[in-house]
Amino acid sequence: MIQDNSKYNVIIIGSGFAGIVAADILAEHDLSILLIDENIHIGGQLLRKIPEELGEYSAYKPEKIKKIGFGFVDKVKNNKIDILNNTALVGVYENNEILIESSKKNVFSLKYDILIFATGARERFLPFKGWTLPGVYSTGMLQVLMKSSGILPAKKMLIAGSGLFLFAAGYEFLKNGGKLQGIMEQSGFLNKVKFLPQLSHQFSKFAEGGKFLSRIYLSGVPVKYRKKVIEARGNKHLEEVVVGKVDPKGGMISGTEKTYKTNALAIGYGFVPNIEAPQLAGCELEYAQEKGGWTVKVNDSLETSVENILAAGEITGVGGAFKSINEGKIAAYSILNKLEIESEKTTAPLLKKLTKERKHHLSFVRCFNSLYEIKKQSILEIPDETIICRCENITMKSIKETINMGCNDPNSLKMSIRCSMGQCQGRTCAPVIYDILHSLCDKSREEIGLYSVRPPFKPVSVSSLT
Repeated sequence: MIQDNSKYNVIIIGSGFAGIVAADILAEHDLSILLIDENIHIGGQLLRKIPEELGEYSAYKPEKIKKIGFGFVDKVKNNKIDILNNTALVGVYENNEILIESSKKNVFSLKYDILIFATGARERFLPFKGWTLPGVYSTGMLQVLMKSSGILPAKKMLIAGSGLFLFAAGYEFLKNGGKLQGIMEQSGFLNKVKFLPQLSHQFSKFAEGGKFLSRIYLSGVPVKYRKKVIEARGNKHLEEVVVGKVDPKGGMISGTEKTYKTNALAIGYGFVPNIEAPQLAGCELEYAQEKGGWTVKVNDSLETSVENILAAGEITGVGGAFKSINEGKIAAYSILNKLEIESEKTTAPLLKKLTKERKHHLSFVRCFNSLYEIKKQSILEIPDETIICRCENITMKSIKETINMGCNDPNSLKMSIRCSMGQCQGRTCAPVIYDILHSLCDKSREEIGLYSVRPPFKPVSVSSLT
């Protein structure tokens, strides 16, 4: 049983692919390991299973990568690893100490020798008029509803945004009996050609993508490129979606608007790394559009700028499950070297091979994230009445006016109009606000900077503190 002030050789924050792979390897060496995750299950967002008691949808046959992932989940559960689900990181402090809240009931202070951040990524959005209407979902939420609860949000729906994840979501929707009215992809078809050089190193990814596309096209689903959602309309819920064509710079082409009658829209614009926890710990960050935005800066051993803290998975560059598996292994073997449990002579050949593989994954990362780039013109064309910060009901007009008053960085905006001060603490709107500042202020991403973070990192229930 975990006690306050317990100490572990390794604490891992995040139980996606990188976290569980690292935990599995380290557990074989008689180390005390603690795996922490906010979700009620381990495995991250990709490894969700429909509970068997839900019936027909539970007859789920996962793809190859998910089979690998579920295998790691089973191994971790059977290893000598302490696991805390439904647990949030509250603070990271000096002297190798963290503060966590478990199940909104108890707050623990824990010590570690080594800390691994494997906090993954979250979806990115491009706001439009009506995106807060009931019936508008993120593509990730669509996946969660189907995989965790066996629920189709609607019998018919439209999917829009940009990137490969749209097709994965469409495939799952069709597989579970939904009727897909169309996929509206904002990037151009020719953008996909840049993936061809990656074929020899990423064949399994292409095979999976081919399966998704085959099901979509054979089902007669129209897939349209350079299309963007302009507006979602409805009285009390979504009733129709207006879509228009965009030019290569992301600008709307007037006169191309088309209205689709639908009660459900799933939309997503790729992913951004969850770098706030490493930022709280003082780890050096760097901005790289080709890696997905702001990422944690690491060396070849995945060590951060803070001693005894490593980072692995999507927070070093958004690139999918295989990259996360690779980095989970690198992190684990780097720790075994650091703790002198394995000699460098033993692990050097393996780390050399893994580092070479990582370079191929990073090459894919650069292509992958180019599909999700939101062009400056798309940001500039967001209508004034569009809500940007959903928690605090802050519109594009309010943000523009505040910037014109001289608040041209995230924290001054936050203090002036409360954007990103709601329950989600900017998880949804912060990347959009960074884009708006970059587009309107003619400043680099580094000059604009990030929201500051401080403990408590996440909202803490009062009952946990009493």
